[in-house]
Amino acid sequence: MRTSIQATLSGLLVACLLILGSAQMAMALGTPSGTSIDNSATLDYSVGGISQTQIVSNTASFVVDNKVDLTVTTVDGAAVVVVPGSNAMVLTYLVTNTGNTVQDYSLTALAGTGTFYGVTDNFDATNVQVFVDANGNGIYDVGVDVQTYIDELAADGMVTVFVVADIPIDRVDSDGAIYDLMAQTAQGGTPGAQGADILNDDNGHISPGGTPNDIPDDPATVQIVFADQAGSVDGMLDGRFSSRDVYVVGSAILTILKNSVVVSDPFNGATNPKAIPGATIRYTIDIANSGSTNAEAVVVSDQIPANTTFVSASVNTANSNGAATVTIEYSADGVSWSAVETSPVAYIRVTNSVVDANDGVNDGTAQVTFDAIIN
Repeated sequence: MRTSIQATLSGLLVACLLILGSAQMAMALGTPSGTSIDNSATLDYSVGGISQTQIVSNTASFVVDNKVDLTVTTVDGAAVVVVPGSNAMVLTYLVTNTGNTVQDYSLTALAGTGTFYGVTDNFDATNVQVFVDANGNGIYDVGVDVQTYIDELAADGMVTVFVVADIPIDRVDSDGAIYDLMAQTAQGGTPGAQGADILNDDNGHISPGGTPNDIPDDPATVQIVFADQAGSVDGMLDGRFSSRDVYVVGSAILTILKNSVVVSDPFNGATNPKAIPGATIRYTIDIANSGSTNAEAVVVSDQIPANTTFVSASVNTANSNGAATVTIEYSADGVSWSAVETSPVAYIRVTNSVVDANDGVNDGTAQVTFDAIIN
Protein backbone atom coordinates (compact mmCIF):
# COMPACT_ATOMS: atom_id res chain seq x y z
CA MET A 1 0.00 0.00 0.00
CA ARG A 2 2.78 2.42 0.95
CA THR A 3 4.58 1.74 -2.33
CA SER A 4 1.38 2.38 -4.23
CA ILE A 5 0.79 5.65 -2.39
CA GLN A 6 4.40 6.76 -3.06
CA ALA A 7 4.07 5.93 -6.73
CA THR A 8 0.82 7.88 -6.90
CA LEU A 9 2.37 10.89 -5.17
CA SER A 10 5.42 10.76 -7.47
CA GLY A 11 3.17 10.66 -10.49
CA LEU A 12 1.20 13.64 -9.22
CA LEU A 13 4.43 15.56 -8.59
CA VAL A 14 5.70 14.90 -12.12
CA ALA A 15 2.33 15.91 -13.54
CA CYS A 16 2.38 19.13 -11.53
CA LEU A 17 5.88 19.94 -12.73
CA LEU A 18 4.88 19.30 -16.32
CA ILE A 19 1.83 21.52 -15.93
CA LEU A 20 3.94 24.22 -14.28
CA GLY A 21 6.56 23.99 -17.01
CA SER A 22 3.90 24.22 -19.70
CA ALA A 23 2.37 27.24 -18.02
CA GLN A 24 5.74 28.96 -17.80
CA MET A 25 6.45 28.23 -21.46
CA ALA A 26 3.07 29.55 -22.49
CA MET A 27 3.69 32.68 -20.44
CA ALA A 28 7.15 33.15 -22.00
CA LEU A 29 5.90 32.74 -25.53
CA GLY A 30 2.65 34.67 -25.12
CA THR A 31 -0.58 33.38 -26.58
CA PRO A 32 -0.06 32.81 -30.31
CA SER A 33 -1.79 35.19 -32.65
CA GLY A 34 -4.92 33.81 -34.24
CA THR A 35 -5.87 31.92 -31.09
CA SER A 36 -9.61 32.20 -30.49
CA ILE A 37 -10.52 33.03 -26.91
CA ASP A 38 -14.15 32.15 -26.18
CA ASN A 39 -16.08 32.80 -23.00
CA SER A 40 -19.67 32.52 -21.83
CA ALA A 41 -21.33 33.24 -18.48
CA THR A 42 -23.93 31.23 -16.58
CA LEU A 43 -26.82 32.48 -14.49
CA ASP A 44 -28.20 30.47 -11.56
CA TYR A 45 -31.24 31.59 -9.59
CA SER A 46 -34.18 30.42 -7.49
CA VAL A 47 -37.89 31.28 -7.43
CA GLY A 48 -39.87 30.62 -4.27
CA GLY A 49 -36.91 28.73 -2.88
CA ILE A 50 -36.84 26.39 -5.85
CA SER A 51 -33.73 26.34 -8.10
CA GLN A 52 -34.52 27.17 -11.69
CA THR A 53 -32.90 26.02 -14.90
CA GLN A 54 -29.47 27.52 -15.43
CA ILE A 55 -29.26 30.15 -18.12
CA VAL A 56 -26.14 30.24 -20.33
CA SER A 57 -25.15 33.46 -22.05
CA ASN A 58 -24.03 33.83 -25.60
CA THR A 59 -20.32 33.21 -26.29
CA ALA A 60 -18.10 36.27 -26.44
CA SER A 61 -15.17 35.55 -28.78
CA PHE A 62 -12.12 37.28 -30.15
CA VAL A 63 -8.85 36.26 -31.79
CA VAL A 64 -5.46 37.18 -30.38
CA ASP A 65 -3.70 39.84 -32.46
CA ASN A 66 -0.13 39.75 -33.81
CA LYS A 67 2.20 41.45 -31.36
CA VAL A 68 5.21 42.39 -33.51
CA ASP A 69 8.21 42.60 -31.23
CA LEU A 70 11.89 41.75 -31.68
CA THR A 71 15.36 42.50 -30.43
CA VAL A 72 18.79 42.54 -32.04
CA THR A 73 21.80 42.26 -29.77
CA THR A 74 25.52 42.47 -30.50
CA VAL A 75 27.34 39.27 -29.58
CA ASP A 76 30.89 40.64 -29.84
CA GLY A 77 31.94 41.97 -26.45
CA ALA A 78 34.53 44.33 -27.93
CA ALA A 79 35.53 45.80 -31.26
CA VAL A 80 36.45 43.12 -33.81
CA VAL A 81 40.15 43.52 -34.68
CA VAL A 82 40.94 43.26 -38.40
CA VAL A 83 44.03 43.60 -40.55
CA PRO A 84 44.31 45.85 -43.63
CA GLY A 85 43.56 43.81 -46.75
CA SER A 86 41.77 41.01 -44.88
CA ASN A 87 38.62 39.46 -46.36
CA ALA A 88 35.39 38.04 -44.94
CA MET A 89 35.74 39.67 -41.54
CA VAL A 90 32.76 38.94 -39.28
CA LEU A 91 30.56 40.93 -36.91
CA THR A 92 28.11 38.77 -34.94
CA TYR A 93 24.57 39.57 -33.80
CA LEU A 94 21.59 37.73 -32.29
CA VAL A 95 18.03 38.33 -33.52
CA THR A 96 15.19 37.25 -31.22
CA ASN A 97 11.47 37.11 -31.99
CA THR A 98 9.88 38.43 -28.80
CA GLY A 99 6.44 38.59 -30.39
CA ASN A 100 3.72 35.92 -30.55
CA THR A 101 3.79 34.99 -34.24
CA VAL A 102 6.11 33.13 -36.58
CA GLN A 103 7.84 35.84 -38.63
CA ASP A 104 10.36 36.35 -41.40
CA TYR A 105 12.91 39.17 -41.09
CA SER A 106 14.68 41.21 -43.74
CA LEU A 107 18.28 42.03 -42.83
CA THR A 108 20.40 45.05 -43.73
CA ALA A 109 23.89 46.18 -42.68
CA LEU A 110 23.98 49.96 -42.36
CA ALA A 111 27.26 51.87 -42.26
CA GLY A 112 27.28 53.81 -38.99
CA THR A 113 28.87 56.95 -37.63
CA GLY A 114 30.19 58.13 -34.29
CA THR A 115 32.01 56.02 -31.72
CA PHE A 116 31.34 52.52 -30.41
CA TYR A 117 33.41 50.35 -28.07
CA GLY A 118 35.82 53.30 -27.94
CA VAL A 119 36.43 53.13 -31.70
CA THR A 120 35.60 56.10 -33.95
CA ASP A 121 34.17 55.34 -37.38
CA ASN A 122 36.30 56.75 -40.21
CA PHE A 123 35.99 54.29 -43.11
CA ASP A 124 33.59 51.90 -44.81
CA ALA A 125 34.39 48.26 -45.42
CA THR A 126 33.80 46.77 -48.87
CA ASN A 127 31.77 43.80 -50.13
CA VAL A 128 29.50 44.06 -47.08
CA GLN A 129 27.02 41.15 -46.85
CA VAL A 130 24.61 39.70 -44.29
CA PHE A 131 24.18 35.97 -43.67
CA VAL A 132 22.12 33.84 -41.28
CA ASP A 133 23.76 31.09 -39.23
CA ALA A 134 22.48 27.95 -40.98
CA ASN A 135 23.74 25.28 -38.61
CA GLY A 136 23.42 27.17 -35.33
CA ASN A 137 27.08 26.89 -34.38
CA GLY A 138 27.54 30.63 -33.92
CA ILE A 139 30.49 30.69 -36.36
CA TYR A 140 30.40 32.03 -39.90
CA ASP A 141 30.94 29.12 -42.29
CA VAL A 142 31.74 30.09 -45.88
CA GLY A 143 29.48 28.23 -48.32
CA VAL A 144 27.20 27.02 -45.52
CA ASP A 145 25.78 30.27 -44.18
CA VAL A 146 24.36 31.64 -47.42
CA GLN A 147 20.79 32.71 -46.57
CA THR A 148 20.36 36.47 -46.43
CA TYR A 149 17.06 36.70 -44.52
CA ILE A 150 15.56 35.00 -41.47
CA ASP A 151 12.95 32.44 -42.44
CA GLU A 152 10.09 31.37 -40.15
CA LEU A 153 11.47 32.39 -36.77
CA ALA A 154 9.11 31.11 -34.08
CA ALA A 155 7.93 33.19 -31.17
CA ASP A 156 10.73 33.34 -28.58
CA GLY A 157 13.08 31.89 -31.20
CA MET A 158 16.52 33.35 -31.81
CA VAL A 159 19.11 33.06 -34.54
CA THR A 160 22.67 34.29 -35.09
CA VAL A 161 23.32 36.69 -37.94
CA PHE A 162 26.68 37.71 -39.41
CA VAL A 163 27.77 40.89 -41.13
CA VAL A 164 30.69 39.87 -43.36
CA ALA A 165 32.96 42.40 -45.07
CA ASP A 166 36.39 43.04 -46.58
CA ILE A 167 38.84 45.59 -45.15
CA PRO A 168 40.62 47.96 -47.56
CA ILE A 169 44.38 47.52 -47.74
CA ASP A 170 45.04 51.24 -47.19
CA ARG A 171 43.60 51.41 -43.65
CA VAL A 172 45.93 52.09 -40.73
CA ASP A 173 46.12 51.17 -37.08
CA SER A 174 43.07 52.15 -34.97
CA ASP A 175 40.82 53.01 -37.96
CA GLY A 176 37.21 52.02 -37.34
CA ALA A 177 34.14 50.95 -39.31
CA ILE A 178 30.78 50.84 -37.49
CA TYR A 179 27.88 48.73 -38.77
CA ASP A 180 24.31 48.57 -37.49
CA LEU A 181 22.41 45.38 -38.27
CA MET A 182 18.77 46.23 -39.03
CA ALA A 183 16.15 43.48 -38.78
CA GLN A 184 12.78 44.36 -40.34
CA THR A 185 9.77 42.20 -39.47
CA ALA A 186 8.22 40.50 -42.47
CA GLN A 187 5.30 38.17 -43.09
CA GLY A 188 5.91 34.57 -42.10
CA GLY A 189 3.96 31.45 -42.87
CA THR A 190 5.64 30.24 -46.06
CA PRO A 191 8.83 28.28 -45.34
CA GLY A 192 11.59 28.84 -47.88
CA ALA A 193 10.13 32.07 -49.24
CA GLN A 194 10.94 35.55 -47.98
CA GLY A 195 7.78 37.27 -46.78
CA ALA A 196 6.91 40.88 -47.52
CA ASP A 197 8.07 43.48 -45.01
CA ILE A 198 5.39 44.59 -42.54
CA LEU A 199 5.54 48.37 -42.90
CA ASN A 200 2.58 49.40 -40.77
CA ASP A 201 0.45 48.14 -37.92
CA ASP A 202 -3.22 48.80 -37.17
CA ASN A 203 -2.54 51.50 -34.59
CA GLY A 204 -1.06 54.12 -36.90
CA HIS A 205 2.59 53.14 -36.48
CA ILE A 206 4.81 52.68 -39.52
CA SER A 207 8.20 51.55 -40.71
CA PRO A 208 9.95 53.72 -43.32
CA GLY A 209 7.90 53.47 -46.50
CA GLY A 210 4.71 52.46 -44.69
CA THR A 211 1.31 54.14 -44.73
CA PRO A 212 -0.43 54.79 -41.38
CA ASN A 213 -3.40 52.51 -40.75
CA ASP A 214 -5.19 53.36 -37.50
CA ILE A 215 -8.39 51.32 -37.21
CA PRO A 216 -10.60 50.09 -34.36
CA ASP A 217 -10.14 46.64 -32.89
CA ASP A 218 -11.86 43.88 -34.86
CA PRO A 219 -12.41 40.86 -32.61
CA ALA A 220 -12.71 38.52 -35.58
CA THR A 221 -9.50 39.63 -37.33
CA VAL A 222 -5.84 39.15 -36.46
CA GLN A 223 -4.56 42.70 -36.41
CA ILE A 224 -0.97 43.86 -36.22
CA VAL A 225 0.41 45.75 -33.23
CA PHE A 226 4.00 47.07 -33.24
CA ALA A 227 5.46 46.60 -29.76
CA ASP A 228 9.21 46.94 -30.37
CA GLN A 229 11.53 49.29 -28.52
CA ALA A 230 14.06 51.66 -30.11
CA GLY A 231 17.29 50.15 -31.44
CA SER A 232 20.66 51.72 -32.17
CA VAL A 233 19.44 53.61 -35.26
CA ASP A 234 15.65 53.05 -35.30
CA GLY A 235 12.75 54.31 -33.25
CA MET A 236 10.26 52.43 -31.12
CA LEU A 237 7.04 50.94 -32.52
CA ASP A 238 8.30 50.66 -36.09
CA GLY A 239 8.39 46.89 -36.57
CA ARG A 240 12.16 46.70 -36.70
CA PHE A 241 15.21 46.74 -34.46
CA SER A 242 18.92 47.49 -34.84
CA SER A 243 22.14 46.88 -32.95
CA ARG A 244 25.66 48.20 -33.44
CA ASP A 245 29.08 46.60 -33.79
CA VAL A 246 32.46 47.82 -35.06
CA TYR A 247 35.62 46.73 -36.83
CA VAL A 248 38.88 48.22 -35.58
CA VAL A 249 42.06 47.99 -37.60
CA GLY A 250 44.94 46.44 -35.73
CA SER A 251 48.08 46.96 -37.74
CA ALA A 252 51.80 47.13 -37.35
CA ILE A 253 53.38 50.57 -37.70
CA LEU A 254 56.98 49.96 -38.67
CA THR A 255 59.84 52.42 -38.93
CA ILE A 256 63.38 51.71 -40.16
CA LEU A 257 66.43 53.83 -39.44
CA LYS A 258 69.95 53.23 -40.73
CA ASN A 259 73.13 54.90 -39.56
CA SER A 260 76.86 54.37 -39.83
CA VAL A 261 79.88 55.03 -37.67
CA VAL A 262 83.64 54.64 -38.21
CA VAL A 263 84.90 52.09 -35.67
CA SER A 264 88.59 51.99 -36.65
CA ASP A 265 91.15 53.06 -39.27
CA PRO A 266 94.66 51.79 -40.14
CA PHE A 267 96.45 54.70 -38.47
CA ASN A 268 94.33 55.71 -35.45
CA GLY A 269 92.85 52.35 -34.57
CA ALA A 270 89.70 52.85 -32.50
CA THR A 271 90.80 56.25 -31.18
CA ASN A 272 89.00 58.98 -33.08
CA PRO A 273 89.04 56.95 -36.30
CA LYS A 274 88.40 58.61 -39.66
CA ALA A 275 86.67 57.43 -42.83
CA ILE A 276 89.81 56.79 -44.88
CA PRO A 277 90.59 53.83 -47.16
CA GLY A 278 91.07 50.75 -44.98
CA ALA A 279 88.77 52.08 -42.22
CA THR A 280 86.01 49.86 -40.86
CA ILE A 281 82.48 51.24 -40.98
CA ARG A 282 79.72 49.75 -38.83
CA TYR A 283 76.18 50.01 -40.17
CA THR A 284 73.24 49.75 -37.78
CA ILE A 285 69.65 49.22 -38.94
CA ASP A 286 66.93 49.71 -36.33
CA ILE A 287 63.31 48.58 -36.81
CA ALA A 288 60.53 49.60 -34.42
CA ASN A 289 56.84 48.65 -34.30
CA SER A 290 54.63 51.26 -32.63
CA GLY A 291 51.39 49.64 -33.83
CA SER A 292 48.87 47.53 -31.94
CA THR A 293 49.58 44.31 -33.87
CA ASN A 294 52.71 42.20 -34.25
CA ALA A 295 54.51 42.37 -37.57
CA GLU A 296 55.41 38.96 -38.95
CA ALA A 297 58.06 37.81 -41.43
CA VAL A 298 59.89 41.13 -41.24
CA VAL A 299 62.64 41.12 -43.86
CA VAL A 300 65.52 43.64 -43.93
CA SER A 301 67.57 43.64 -47.13
CA ASP A 302 70.66 45.73 -47.68
CA GLN A 303 73.20 46.06 -50.48
CA ILE A 304 76.80 46.41 -49.41
CA PRO A 305 77.76 49.99 -50.38
CA ALA A 306 79.91 50.61 -53.44
CA ASN A 307 83.61 51.19 -52.75
CA THR A 308 83.43 49.01 -49.63
CA THR A 309 84.02 45.33 -48.86
CA PHE A 310 81.87 43.32 -46.46
CA VAL A 311 83.63 42.10 -43.32
CA SER A 312 83.10 38.36 -42.99
CA ALA A 313 80.97 37.15 -40.06
CA SER A 314 80.19 40.71 -39.00
CA VAL A 315 76.38 40.50 -39.15
CA ASN A 316 74.76 40.66 -35.72
CA THR A 317 71.06 40.82 -34.83
CA ALA A 318 68.82 41.62 -31.89
CA ASN A 319 65.07 41.36 -31.25
CA SER A 320 63.06 42.55 -28.25
CA ASN A 321 61.15 39.25 -28.44
CA GLY A 322 63.62 36.67 -27.21
CA ALA A 323 61.56 33.89 -28.79
CA ALA A 324 61.72 35.40 -32.28
CA THR A 325 63.49 33.38 -34.97
CA VAL A 326 66.09 35.34 -36.92
CA THR A 327 67.73 34.07 -40.12
CA ILE A 328 70.69 35.64 -41.98
CA GLU A 329 71.27 35.17 -45.70
CA TYR A 330 73.86 36.37 -48.21
CA SER A 331 73.86 37.00 -51.95
CA ALA A 332 76.31 37.93 -54.67
CA ASP A 333 73.63 39.23 -57.03
CA GLY A 334 70.54 40.03 -54.93
CA VAL A 335 68.66 37.16 -56.60
CA SER A 336 70.06 33.92 -55.22
CA TRP A 337 70.38 33.71 -51.45
CA SER A 338 72.33 31.40 -49.17
CA ALA A 339 72.78 30.89 -45.44
CA VAL A 340 76.50 30.60 -46.22
CA GLU A 341 78.51 33.69 -47.14
CA THR A 342 78.81 34.13 -50.89
CA SER A 343 81.86 35.39 -52.72
CA PRO A 344 81.64 38.26 -52.80
CA VAL A 345 78.98 39.24 -50.27
CA ALA A 346 77.16 41.97 -52.19
CA TYR A 347 73.87 41.78 -50.30
CA ILE A 348 72.65 40.67 -46.89
CA ARG A 349 69.11 39.76 -45.88
CA VAL A 350 67.82 39.29 -42.31
CA THR A 351 64.38 37.84 -41.59
CA ASN A 352 62.70 38.25 -38.18
CA SER A 353 59.80 35.88 -37.57
CA VAL A 354 58.11 38.64 -35.56
CA VAL A 355 58.55 42.20 -34.37
CA ASP A 356 56.23 42.68 -31.44
CA ALA A 357 53.55 45.34 -31.20
CA ASN A 358 53.84 48.23 -28.79
CA ASP A 359 52.96 46.84 -25.35
CA GLY A 360 51.49 50.12 -24.15
CA VAL A 361 54.85 51.42 -22.99
CA ASN A 362 57.56 50.31 -25.39
CA ASP A 363 57.71 49.57 -29.09
CA GLY A 364 58.76 46.15 -30.28
CA THR A 365 62.22 46.36 -31.86
CA ALA A 366 64.70 44.51 -34.03
CA GLN A 367 68.23 45.43 -35.04
CA VAL A 368 70.83 44.44 -37.64
CA THR A 369 74.49 45.48 -37.66
CA PHE A 370 77.30 44.66 -40.10
CA ASP A 371 80.76 45.98 -40.90
CA ALA A 372 82.38 47.03 -44.19
CA ILE A 373 85.88 48.24 -45.05
CA ILE A 374 86.41 51.30 -47.24
CA ASN A 375 88.32 50.27 -50.38
